[in-house]
Amino acid sequence: MFQLIEQEAADLKSKFATPRRSFLEDSANGEVDDMDVIPNEEMLLILSEKGYLKRMNPNTFNLQNRGTIGKSVGKMRTNDNMSDFIVCQTHDHVLYFSDKGIVYSERAYKIPECTRVAAGTPLVQLLNLSDGERITSIVPVNKFVEDQYLVMLTVNGYIKKVPLNAFASIRSTGIISMRLVPGDELKWVRLCRDDDLVALASQSGMVIVNTCNRLRPHGRTTRGMGAMRLKEDDKMAAMDIIPSTTHTMPGKTVSRVRDLSPPWLLFIAENGYGKRVPLNAFRQSSFNRVGLRGYKLPEDCRLAAVFVVGEPTDDDASEEQVVLVSHGGTVNRIKVKDISIQGRGAK
Repeated sequence: MFQLIEQEAADLKSKFATPRRSFLEDSANGEVDDMDVIPNEEMLLILSEKGYLKRMNPNTFNLQNRGTIGKSVGKMRTNDNMSDFIVCQTHDHVLYFSDKGIVYSERAYKIPECTRVAAGTPLVQLLNLSDGERITSIVPVNKFVEDQYLVMLTVNGYIKKVPLNAFASIRSTGIISMRLVPGDELKWVRLCRDDDLVALASQSGMVIVNTCNRLRPHGRTTRGMGAMRLKEDDKMAAMDIIPSTTHTMPGKTVSRVRDLSPPWLLFIAENGYGKRVPLNAFRQSSFNRVGLRGYKLPEDCRLAAVFVVGEPTDDDASEEQVVLVSHGGTVNRIKVKDISIQGRGAK
């Protein structure tokens, strides 16, 4: 009997002689974390003004030519509009900032994935929002490192910088990110480092560009400082961060700029027109000033968005793309090089 067992064992060893493809690992509790089985893939997050969030695959939107109608982002609720649009990874922490200055946090993979035609997931199912509270900005964070900050800007022009690690632990009911004056609301939040540049723009087309280290770090519960002196009936329109690796900022004064090389500030007006303006067309302007004219707009039109595009090593043949989303939910994915380069005063 033992000889038969030995013979069969030898036959099995000879037949299945491939090396072991798995390994045994000692674990303290034997539990498997969600992120151990969920791939860390790129994804799109689209937020509506009424608090619906959509998570989609980036390949949902194909490349299109400038001036085309675009593709709808999908079904929208009545009188609802797009509010924010970001690209992140499935494992990222997503920080949700509300109009009341409260911040919430949740992993990106916990947002249900949906198709382009789906309406999205109500944020009240993911976050403990109070009555009437709206999420106005979403920021993906991979790691809470010490040398990064969050820059926050309100509609009425208050700005402040808070260390990122102040938001490493957020309870389910949220924590204060910025104290607001009555009638104001938190609208834009971006990640930055001290050597980066921050670009601010008002709805009338005025622009301030300055280094982030000009902003003194504040605590979460403070109001901040004035970002721009706004004229009557003017509001802030946009904020973006220009990484230190992508810019060579001119000094306090500049002559007429003839260098059209990147990076550029991409301006988008509410009427659908846009242009690229070289960053070196703007000198550093102190915060709480009127700023420089960045876009000469018609009387019945306002500036909708401003963000940085292009790298110093790029030429105008770069294949960089931008995704533009209208309030009505129409998406255009176009090449940056198809948008014309113009001066600050051009329409």
